[in-house]
Amino acid sequence: MKIQHLALKLPVVFAVAVGVLVATGSPAAAANDDHYVTTWDSFKGCQAGRLDFVDYGEGAPGGGMNDDYFIVRDTCANGDGVLAYVYLNGVQRGTKYNGGGSGTSIIWDPVQVYAGDEVRMVICEANGPSDYQGYNCQPSTFRSIDG
Repeated sequence: MKIQHLALKLPVVFAVAVGVLVATGSPAAAANDDHYVTTWDSFKGCQAGRLDFVDYGEGAPGGGMNDDYFIVRDTCANGDGVLAYVYLNGVQRGTKYNGGGSGTSIIWDPVQVYAGDEVRMVICEANGPSDYQGYNCQPSTFRSIDG
């Protein structure tokens, strides 16, 4: 009777142990700070632009160790570009304009983000590269988990 009882418990104990090992030893268990914000062109009825924060880890397209980066996307054929702002811990760290047309993206690495940093992202529609304020701006703020 005790052998049967033990035989029923072992698969459960084994499954829990494997689950703990996988969760603690795999990259998928690491925190992921990916975040995005969009702005919409209500006249054209499309998403005008998007700003993505990508928590890539080492070896990212932007270069550097544990490189986190931003992607400024122009996503609507409305004749305007998009303007992105990035703030880190309340301080503006840069702006980037993308006027390449619908479907274009620019990889941008204005700042290194660390665990606990507050990141504020703003995406706006813009009337060309000399439009330094943009319009129809949409903000989003988050706190980085792992930087």
